[in-house]
Amino acid sequence: MAEYKWNKKIFAKLLSEARGVRSWRQFAADCDISYVQMRKLATETQENPPRPKLIRKVAAHAFGDIDLEDLMFAAGIRMGDMTVKSDDTPPALTAYDKYKSLSVKDRKTVDRFIDYLIYEMNLESEEQQKGDD
Repeated sequence: MAEYKWNKKIFAKLLSEARGVRSWRQFAADCDISYVQMRKLATETQENPPRPKLIRKVAAHAFGDIDLEDLMFAAGIRMGDMTVKSDDTPPALTAYDKYKSLSVKDRKTVDRFIDYLIYEMNLESEEQQKGDD
């Protein structure tokens, strides 16, 4: 049976992919971990593997096809050996969490789209009121 080992290089590559278009600071904030911790992992300067709780936070906010199992494997942790407590399960991302993870430019695009939808909704409402009169 093969032994799992902490692989800093693979973990850093997975982190980079999971980060997506976000800055490292934004990704760390989204994951609710310190920027310093995130940079140590990303630059392969952390000697010990991250704990499962931190890995779950990262996996919950990862972009792309990076999942919990990939990150755990790179950290040298076998999923079958873990007992998952219900309070350790990361909450599902809300629309606001996803919005916060966008760049400023993309947020402005979303804001303009929302304004447009509100405008259309108001027009529709006015037309219905005219039809009821």
